[in-house]
Amino acid sequence: MDDWIAVGKVAKSHGLKGEMKLRPTVPDPEIIRNLSRVRLGTEGKEPGERIYESFGIRGHFSKLILKLPGVDSVESAKALTGQIVFSARKDFPELPKGEYYWFEIIGLKVFDEEGQCFGEVDEILNAGGSEIYVVRDENREIMLPAVKDIIKIVDPEQGKLVFHRIEGLIEDSAI
Repeated sequence: MDDWIAVGKVAKSHGLKGEMKLRPTVPDPEIIRNLSRVRLGTEGKEPGERIYESFGIRGHFSKLILKLPGVDSVESAKALTGQIVFSARKDFPELPKGEYYWFEIIGLKVFDEEGQCFGEVDEILNAGGSEIYVVRDENREIMLPAVKDIIKIVDPEQGKLVFHRIEGLIEDSAI
């Protein structure tokens, strides 16, 4: 059985022919253009049974328009507002060694080089040309720049990320 990853959310209908505005939930919305199939579903639940293997995406950046087969009217598009768009993990193109998709990073346990645990990567922020990993536990939140001088090991198989602690990176106060 495929592992399905959320890539966007239907924001609202667009036009009269069943098109929908798609709000990407991925760091790089262009990833969606390269997917071969999608399913719709609701937050926190398994995607629906229907797989759309031929769908259209147009627009650029975060202003994407989605067209699904069989969704041909404004009414049928409106009925899908709020649905999450999922794609199979195996349909994502393989990345070069040392590069990872957001879904491979989110959820990793985060340790410094001495082995102290700081929580899990809970969110990834796009800060212009780089990313920031937001690490949270029950007491604090830290933000790690995703640069090679800070992030030393990313190991999705082991479920961990190791970072180099530099002065000023971590405040001693709790959130």
